[in-house]
Amino acid sequence: MKREAATERPRALRLRFFGDVIGELRKVTWPGIPETRYLTVIVIVASVVVGVLLGVIDKLFDLMVRGLVVP
Repeated sequence: MKREAATERPRALRLRFFGDVIGELRKVTWPGIPETRYLTVIVIVASVVVGVLLGVIDKLFDLMVRGLVVP
């Protein structure tokens, strides 16, 4: 009997957890297609800009190290 109660408690907690998750997801305001496209473009542009910036910085460090190691 004691063992039965021990297995019921975690199951009840899991069911409550998933019920709470579904309840919270119903409260979410999902973005529309235009907003999603706009934000996707912003992320892509920011990623490209950061990638180019890091590439330039890497190249500058490469030139500095090559100048110091092999004069």
